[in-house]
Amino acid sequence: MAMANHQVSMRLEMAARSALSVQGRGALHGVIDADYIDRIGAAFTVLIAAVSPYYKDADAENRAVIESFLDRYSFLGESDVERERYTEGVDSAATELRELIRTF
Repeated sequence: MAMANHQVSMRLEMAARSALSVQGRGALHGVIDADYIDRIGAAFTVLIAAVSPYYKDADAENRAVIESFLDRYSFLGESDVERERYTEGVDSAATELRELIRTF
């Protein structure tokens, strides 16, 4: 099983924890955790989980913004993506997730 850069995975974990207002590691049965994100193909699940509360309450315009964000990073759900592309994607998704959540 291919693994990503753990420090980058930590960035996404922290962004997801912030989005979901959870303090500890391993929220949602271990999904909001860098160790989970390290497994190539797992980060997309974290993104879905992090934005789902915002999506639920969003109007059509904001839902479209969330859908666009998820479209850009859907490749993070593929287990056969190259490690470098996955790591770069996780890194940019973490930054963009923080920015996206600030708009809500």
